[in-house]
Amino acid sequence: MKINKSQLRRIIAEERAKLVMEQPISGEQARQMSAGSGETRRIVPKDGETIGQTPSELEDQLSMELQYYFEEAVLEEKYDGTGPTWEKEVNMASDAFRRALIDAGALKSVLELWRDVEDGLHNGEYYQ
Repeated sequence: MKINKSQLRRIIAEERAKLVMEQPISGEQARQMSAGSGETRRIVPKDGETIGQTPSELEDQLSMELQYYFEEAVLEEKYDGTGPTWEKEVNMASDAFRRALIDAGALKSVLELWRDVEDGLHNGEYYQ
């Protein structure tokens, strides 16, 4: 089975995200989580939580996908003056982009919309 460059990048990004998810949490992050739940991450944060402090599983996945598409879009374009380190530079920029998405809470409204629609689904709003 052959793996092309973009597939390899995606596999690496997914593995990197898994490593981030497995990292131990700080004391501050632990205090933010539900006491005694044993839960380390939720898919969609509850109201009032700062998404950027402890990325939820979904926020992590969304940011990883956006990072992947950022990287792919930049690498597909032909730029003048790129050298042998261009791919490494793009990778570093895409990592910074992903981290900034999480730190800024840029995906918060998407996750809130997700939660609202999911709540509607469970409340029968889409039943016909």
